[in-house]
Amino acid sequence: MKLKSVLATAVLAAASFSASATVHNLGVLDPSGFDSFTGASEKFGAGVAIDDTWTFTLLAPSSTSFAAVQTFAVTAGKILNFAAVLNSTSFGAPVPGAGSQTLSWIGNLAAGTYSVNVTGTTGLSGATYGATVSALPVPEPETYAMMLGGLALLGAVARRKAQK
Repeated sequence: MKLKSVLATAVLAAASFSASATVHNLGVLDPSGFDSFTGASEKFGAGVAIDDTWTFTLLAPSSTSFAAVQTFAVTAGKILNFAAVLNSTSFGAPVPGAGSQTLSWIGNLAAGTYSVNVTGTTGLSGATYGATVSALPVPEPETYAMMLGGLALLGAVARRKAQK
């Protein structure tokens, strides 16, 4: 009987030091207007190596942002070495907040399917984090040309009124 409890304890201990390699699909984003998806990681045990992949698809070129955010009640609960990579580009160090840390990336992406790899090691049992991806339409050059033309027209009208 004692051997069974020792064996069960060893199995649970080994499981707590295992790695998480989960693939999360955030869905298909339509950047013709504003589109956004949010997901949550699983709950991790203490000392678990995280190696999660978050995928999303853009239907059209867009100004895209991705954020991975972890909140924690005590500093020991934060994910250590929290990092993310999109298309071989690292997000950089997480930005700390009061009881939180955030990894974020913003830039223009072409239509297609993308993967963000999030890694780290949990400090305490029950650690989780959330991920959000958002897409906005990229303005066409014609939009900027129309805006500049409108500003020039307003300037001309204002100048003409000032001369009268």
